[in-house]
Amino acid sequence: MKPAVRHLLAVAVITTCGLAGWWLALDLKQSVSMQATISHPEKTPRRPSASSSVHSRDVARDEFKDGTTVEIFGSREPGEAILRFPTDDSYTAFLFAVGQSRIRVVDQLDRLRAVRLAYGDREDLTMLLLGENITSYAAIPTVPNPGPTSGRGQEGLVGFGNGLMPWLGMTGDNSAWGAGVKVAVLDSGIVPHPDLPGFTKSIAIVPFPDDVTRTNGHGTAVASLIAGADASSPGVAPAVELISIRISDDEGQADSFAMAAGILAAVDEGVDLINISMGTPVDNPLIAEAVAYANDHQVLIVASSGNSEGAEATYPAAYPSVISVGAVDARGEHLDFSNYGKYLSLTAPGYALSAAWPGNRHTRMSGTSASAPIVTGAIAAAMSNDGSKQMSARQAAEIVMKNADEAGIPGPDSEYGVGILNLGRIMNRAVPGIIDVAITDQRLIRRGASREIQITLQNRGTTVLVNTTLEVSSPAGVRQFNATTLTPGEIQVYTVPVRAGAVSVSSRLILSSPGQDATPYNNRRDDTFE
Repeated sequence: MKPAVRHLLAVAVITTCGLAGWWLALDLKQSVSMQATISHPEKTPRRPSASSSVHSRDVARDEFKDGTTVEIFGSREPGEAILRFPTDDSYTAFLFAVGQSRIRVVDQLDRLRAVRLAYGDREDLTMLLLGENITSYAAIPTVPNPGPTSGRGQEGLVGFGNGLMPWLGMTGDNSAWGAGVKVAVLDSGIVPHPDLPGFTKSIAIVPFPDDVTRTNGHGTAVASLIAGADASSPGVAPAVELISIRISDDEGQADSFAMAAGILAAVDEGVDLINISMGTPVDNPLIAEAVAYANDHQVLIVASSGNSEGAEATYPAAYPSVISVGAVDARGEHLDFSNYGKYLSLTAPGYALSAAWPGNRHTRMSGTSASAPIVTGAIAAAMSNDGSKQMSARQAAEIVMKNADEAGIPGPDSEYGVGILNLGRIMNRAVPGIIDVAITDQRLIRRGASREIQITLQNRGTTVLVNTTLEVSSPAGVRQFNATTLTPGEIQVYTVPVRAGAVSVSSRLILSSPGQDATPYNNRRDDTFE
């Protein structure tokens, strides 16, 4: 046995240690967890082998790369702690040591070498961890409250109501979209609702209240944006099979163990996609390992970027394998509350959206919590729109990203990612001859003492555009630019010098290619800059 573990077995005869003072100073009452109800195959603590019981402190400890021997995570119940170990040996031996103590094992995640413990006396846990090199993670994942309150202070916001699908570019029948695709919603739980016919199974990591209609409706609202089958709460892919995994309580709090357990449960259910509309500002290694486990099993996670109004990365959205989604309003403008950064994948509607609510009711939902499930639904729709699954979730996500509408500064950026979700482009990508060119952005750029207007164009159709004219009117006169060729999805950028002071600029596109532009309203743009 490694010294880190051997020491645990000897704590019964040790009464003092420098670590005890540090551990007792940690406020465990603010870092707590819940009792999981999901079953695990290895609930019996595994006894270490006789060959590992050599008692020598000269043998190297089991440790993580940073030298930590035990990680402790915040949990949402007083009197409980979550621990993670670097190796199977140290994990197994700790479970044996717990069996000889007054500490109780509440639940185990053997695949992640993590355990949830309950203790009556904090000193018992202190003594069990004497001499360990401990790293603690106090932050816990939370679910933001739904509702149109997010975005207060930002002027001119325009909500979506129940007009989500037309705004995304689709007005036809989408009832078969997502057929054959299985989606897990890790949230406050889905409550049966007439608008959710695809809801098939519920797993409660956190118990539901006795009256399920009093459940926090966040999870139900999120599910309806993925798969709502009624005009009152339209979803993107109504034919998906929905699995509810409740990982947060009705106060919107989860913890790393619950989220990790939920991810593993989703993988075990054979889902294609996991939607997580919650997060924590702290990079959490237990959640990170669960995310990596899902990725290794070809399960794609889509997560909300967070509503902290800044460049603060939110996890699991910030992990590289996760599709991170920010929010825009119905003008296509980035919402101030929507977190931004290099990790952002794309943006989607996130303001005043009609959604289902427990008790057969409906609500208006705002936030990146709403944006993520819309992208999850779009990926499911791209996977299957004709009654059967045609591709993997990762392949479909690449299509969704490739067909996003350019927004903000040219190219991928920290506010919009690769752009704004456009469901019409995704689902019509194989339809030939679609003409759709847009002025995506017009802004004032300062370069030292000089100033210029930067105009960005994008071909959002499916045909190559030839000799498209951009005409720009400003106080300096009228200038014309010729976009000789614009291939599908391509962007081109043009600049016009302007003088100091207030400047009014009007730009318009003139097509030479035969045919009608699918969205002529975005062929013109008028702005005034100070």
